[in-house]
Amino acid sequence: MRLALIETANQPALSLVKDGRFLPVSAVNAAAPNDLAQFLAWVGNWQAFVTQAPRTGWLPVPEDGWRAPLSPSGRIFCIGKNYADHAREMGMASGGPVAPDIFIRFASSFVGHRGTTEFPEGESSFDFEGELVVVIGKAGRHIAEERALDHVFGYTAANDGSLRRIQKRTSQFSLGKNIDRSGALGPTIVPAGEIANPQGLALRTRVNDRLMQDGTTADMTFPIATVIAVLSSVTELQPGDIILTGTPAGVGAGRTPPEFLHAGDRIRIDIDGLDSLEMTVAQVPGRIL
Repeated sequence: MRLALIETANQPALSLVKDGRFLPVSAVNAAAPNDLAQFLAWVGNWQAFVTQAPRTGWLPVPEDGWRAPLSPSGRIFCIGKNYADHAREMGMASGGPVAPDIFIRFASSFVGHRGTTEFPEGESSFDFEGELVVVIGKAGRHIAEERALDHVFGYTAANDGSLRRIQKRTSQFSLGKNIDRSGALGPTIVPAGEIANPQGLALRTRVNDRLMQDGTTADMTFPIATVIAVLSSVTELQPGDIILTGTPAGVGAGRTPPEFLHAGDRIRIDIDGLDSLEMTVAQVPGRIL
């Protein structure tokens, strides 16, 4: 059983998903919040909750019904250059930073599964980055590494879509990483209990069916537990916060010559144990100053 945000008749519903069908969490328990952060703070025992799900009332997930599984109140932390091979392809001779390189994304920069990611007209450096995403389910401050995974509710996939020209023109990544609808997230959140070892998952990104990234989360410079410990030493992590954990080598900017995205391209991100994330690419009117 997995968790997703499904929209029908312009109404997004936090839902259980199984075998291509969904059931709003409110159909399991009328008191269940429809907001991801509030739900994770409320639910307590996930397994006990899902065992209460009725057998009736499940509906097919609409083809265009997937929304990014986010809460408006949840924060989105991203870890840059967290794979040594990616750090090197991006020009870091040392093979990566000496501490987690953290930047922020906004919810407005994500679309859901089978959505359309966008970049502005006149830009030619729109890039892809397949990533494993951590969803925090339990609040904590100054979390020890050995207990860090206890605070994880589950995992999902992301495309950390990047406009490299904007990203590289200053030392700060945020503008180049926050073009509206430039990234993608989902489709479902897989509870942590279904992932035996999040540091041993194959991660592959394909563009138009061509394999571009072929890595493993075992190669993270800073494992998930370390990242959680570092973030929680600065700010109390809350249910609904998410962490994009970095991308392996193979991005467009790291190739010779660079291979950036074009309108009409199709992207697919596959991570062991998770549902595949797919999106298309579109160019839209607008100019970045």
